Amino acid sequence: MRCSEPPQIHPPDVEPEMSYRTLLRLYNAFGQHYKKHWKLVVVAYSGLLLTILVALLSPWPLKLILDHIILGNPWPEKAAFLTRWSGGNNMEVMLAGLVLAFILFQVLDSVFSYMHKVGMLSFGEMLVTDIRQHIFAHLQRLSLSFHESARSGDLVYRLTSDIPDVKAILVQLPQHFVYRLMMIVSHMGLMLVMEWRLALVAFGVIPILYYFQWRLGRSVQSATQRKKSKESDMTSLIAENVTAMALVQAYGREDLQQARFASENRESLNFELAAVRLTKTFKRLSDVLIALGTSGVVYYGGSLAFDGTILPGTLILFVAYLRNLYKPVEKFADILLEVASSQVAGTRLLELVECDMVMQDAPDAVPAPRFNGQVEFQQVSFGYQKDVEVLKNLSLVVEAGEIVALVGPSGAGKSTLLSLLLRFYDPQHGQILIDSHNIRTFTLKSLRDQMTVVMQEARLFNQTVRENIRFGKIDATEEEIVQAAKLAQAHDFIMQMPDGYDSIVSEGGDNLSGGQKQRLNIARAIIRNTPLLILDEPTTALDPQAEANIHAALRELMRGKTTFIIAHRFSTIAHADKILLLEEDKLAAYDTHKALMKTSRDYRELYELQFGQQLEYTTVAPNTIGDGG
Repeated sequence: MRCSEPPQIHPPDVEPEMSYRTLLRLYNAFGQHYKKHWKLVVVAYSGLLLTILVALLSPWPLKLILDHIILGNPWPEKAAFLTRWSGGNNMEVMLAGLVLAFILFQVLDSVFSYMHKVGMLSFGEMLVTDIRQHIFAHLQRLSLSFHESARSGDLVYRLTSDIPDVKAILVQLPQHFVYRLMMIVSHMGLMLVMEWRLALVAFGVIPILYYFQWRLGRSVQSATQRKKSKESDMTSLIAENVTAMALVQAYGREDLQQARFASENRESLNFELAAVRLTKTFKRLSDVLIALGTSGVVYYGGSLAFDGTILPGTLILFVAYLRNLYKPVEKFADILLEVASSQVAGTRLLELVECDMVMQDAPDAVPAPRFNGQVEFQQVSFGYQKDVEVLKNLSLVVEAGEIVALVGPSGAGKSTLLSLLLRFYDPQHGQILIDSHNIRTFTLKSLRDQMTVVMQEARLFNQTVRENIRFGKIDATEEEIVQAAKLAQAHDFIMQMPDGYDSIVSEGGDNLSGGQKQRLNIARAIIRNTPLLILDEPTTALDPQAEANIHAALRELMRGKTTFIIAHRFSTIAHADKILLLEEDKLAAYDTHKALMKTSRDYRELYELQFGQQLEYTTVAPNTIGDGG
C-alpha cells in the first residue's frame, strides 16, 4: 500500500476478531526469516516430536508392573520378548527392567524437551532480532512526509514492544499447533484402539473446552487491542513530555502532564486487568471441566475394571494419557492471551512493513556522474495535498558554483523547493535538471551522495566526536577528520574536551554549546565535500560571537560549491550571488541583492521589516522569472 501518512492505530471501540488473513499476512511478511535458521528449527521440532513419542511410551512400564507383576495377570503375546529377556518368568528381573525403562523414558523426555525448548527459545530470539533489523531498515526508506507526521513515541513502541510480542504467532503458534495436533491424533488413536468406550468418555469435555476458548478469545483480543493502543499513547506522551520538559516546568504544568499520564496509565491498566480476568475465568472453568472429564474416566473405567472388561493398568494408562491430552487444552488460556496480543502487535507492524517506499528508483535509473553543479527547475509545480499547490510553474537556472539564497515568508515553499531537489518528493508537473539531466534518471543514493545538507538544528549522535564528523564520509581518514574540524573552526574546542576526538557527545549534544554543535555539524558537511550544498539557516539562535565563527566555517564549506541557503536573516545572505524570493506559490523575484533592492518592492519590505528602516529607492519594473513571476 502507498503510505505517506503515519500508520493509524485501530480505534479503541472497534471489536477486533481473530483473523486468519492477518496471520497469513504476518507469515508472508516475516516468513523469509525462517530460512536463515532452518537447521535450528529442524532440531527444535525433532525434539518436540520425540517428546510426544516418549509421552506415549512412558506410562507403559507402570501398566505392565501393575497388571502382570503385582496382580499376576498373564503376559500378552506382544510382551513375550520381556519373559525371554528375563530368562523365564523371573518377576524381580522384570520389575527391575521395567523400572529402569521408566527411568530411561524420563531421561529421554528431559533430553528431548531440552532440544525442543532451547531450540525454540533461541530461534524466537534470533527471529525477533531479524525482524527488528528488517523494520528498522524499512523505516530508513519511508518517505520524509511519513516521518514528519508520525509520532516518534509510537514508532519506538512498535520496535521495542510489538516486535517481541509477535513471537507468539511466528514461533509459538506453529509449534503449539504441531504439538496439539500430534498429541491429539496419537493419544486419541491409541485410546480408541485400547478401549473405545472409555475413550469417548474422555473426549466428551474437549468440544466444550474449545467452545469457551472461541467465545472468550474475541473478548481477550479486544481488551488487548485497547491496552496496546493506550500503551502506544503513553509512550508518545512520555517522549513528548521529556523533550518539552523545560517548557512544562517554565509554565508550571507538571500537574497537568501528570494528570494526562495518569489517565492514560489507568486506562491501560483497566484493559490489562480485563484481559487477565477473562483468561483466568477460562482457566478456572477449564479446571472444572477437566476434573469432570477425569472423574468420568475414573468412574466408568473403574466399573469396567470391576467387570473384568479392562485390566486396572489400562485405567492407569488412560488417566496418564488423559493428562497429556488435556494439558495442551488447559494451557490454551495463556496461549490465547499471547496470540491475541501478538496479533494486535503484528497488525501494527504490518502497517509499517506494508507501507511502500514512497520515493523509489526508476526501473532504468543509473548512477549519477560527478556533478558540475548547474541546477535548473523547469515549470515545476508541487503540492502536498491534492489541489493545494505550494509551488506553481516555477522556473529558474542556477549556474555551477553560484550561491543562491531563498527568502520569503514562512510557508512560501523554500524548504519544499530544496526537498524536491533532494527527491524527498517528486513534482506533480515539470522537471528538475542537474547538468542538463533529469534527476529522476539517477538512483536516489547516487543523487543524494552528491548533496550535503546542513540543518538549522545541528543533529548529533550519541557517539564520539570523531564518529559524528565521520558520519559525512564513512571511510574518512584521521587526517581528513582533523582537517575538516580545523576548517569548521572546531578543532580547538575539540582538543579542550576530556578525550579530544574520542569524547562522547551526549544525547542531543547537551554537553556542547549551540555554536559548538553547529561547527561539528559543518565539519561533517565539509568532510563530505559534495558539489551541491543546502544550508537551512545554520546560524539561527546563535549569539553574535558564535555566529561570526559559524560564518567563517561556512565560507570554507561553500567554496566552489553550488549552494542553496534558506535565509531568515539578511546577514546570512551577504555573500549570495543571487536572491530567490518566494511568495505564496510563486517565484516573485530572482536577482542580486543590489538589483532586488531597486526592482522588487516585496524584497525591500522584507528587508525593512528586519532592519526597521525605510529605504530610499527608485521604482523600476520588477524582475520576474517564468510564469510564477
